[in-house]
Formats: sequence, C-alpha cells, structure tokens
Amino acid sequence: MARSVALARPIIIRAPSRARRAARRVVHIARRGGRRARAALPTVGVGVGGFALGWLQASGRLDMLPEVGGSRMMTLGALGWAATRFTRNHHIRNAGLAALAIAAYDFGQAQGGGTRGTW
Repeated sequence: MARSVALARPIIIRAPSRARRAARRVVHIARRGGRRARAALPTVGVGVGGFALGWLQASGRLDMLPEVGGSRMMTLGALGWAATRFTRNHHIRNAGLAALAIAAYDFGQAQGGGTRGTW
C-alpha cells in the first residue's frame, strides 16, 4: 500500500541562530562560573598566607631576601609566582598567591609615588 506524499509532514531542520547560541553560551558560562568562582580564589587560604607573610616580614625573617629591582618585594613576588606554578601543595600555592598580591600592591604603590615606600 503506497503512502500519500501530500499527507506526509515535512522535516524542518532549524539551525540555531547566533543570538540563541550566544545566549546558551552565556548561561553555560554563568552556571559553570558560579561553581568555579568558589574554587578559583581561596580567600581564607590567601588571607592566612598574607598574615603569615606579614608576620614573617615584621619579625625580620625576610630580611635575608636579596633585593631585585631595588625591592625585596619583587623577589617575594617572583617566589610567589614560582610557588603558584611549580608546587601542588595548596597551602604553599595560597601563600604564593598572597605574596603575588602583596608584591603587586607594593609595586603599584611605589610607581604611584606612595609615601610608604618598599619593604
């Protein structure tokens, strides 16, 4: 028994529009970013690392660092970068991230003509 061609439903394939694709991508990134944002910046670990570095500086235990570029903070920043890249221990990575933040702050303050100067 032959089927009638006139009664067959047409198959319509719609390619997603650019706007729809972009909206899906934004939603995907927003959903993924919300979960990754908590893991991306460990605020407690960075805070404790910053406290530890501040305590080490105040007690004079970082006086042995050589001055690179006229500041010990550049040395500390380089050590912090190396700690974030070449170690798997998350405590050391957090301390390295805190060292990077402190070095960037000190560098910006020195470039802006701050009155405190460098360490």
